Amino acid sequence: MLKNPTMYNRLIPGVLIAGMVMIIFAFSASPETTNFNEVSDNYILENLAEQDWNGCIQKVDSEWGGTCLNYGFSESKYTVHLMNSCTEKVDLMTCVQRENERWQCFYRMDMKQNDTLHAHACHGNGKYLKWVRKAGDFMTKFPTRQEVNDEY
Repeated sequence: MLKNPTMYNRLIPGVLIAGMVMIIFAFSASPETTNFNEVSDNYILENLAEQDWNGCIQKVDSEWGGTCLNYGFSESKYTVHLMNSCTEKVDLMTCVQRENERWQCFYRMDMKQNDTLHAHACHGNGKYLKWVRKAGDFMTKFPTRQEVNDEY
């Protein structure tokens, strides 16, 4: 191939040096290792800010009839059982409508997963509403009972 031995003797060390430089540069330019816990935590925090908290509260049961403090037993007592199905704690406000179309409201703060709120109206009509926020998020306000009665 190459007839000049001096050129051949220079070519081999040049190729070896160039190869070593490329190898050293390849390892020095490798990306930094990432701690996957940090990435996961940031992703979770971003998702919590965007989460629809209403989806955490599920109606697990409801029933008609039961004892009321001022009325004794009432067939028209309506009770709804609402459970937190999320792993995050939530605050819950729920209102059950009475036969006179006014609302009876109940609150449960810091509901853990599987915690249940039992809300009732002694003379209920079977309707209920719910408002849910992340536990301790006092920037998100629940409506007042007056606002609920005026709007619904």
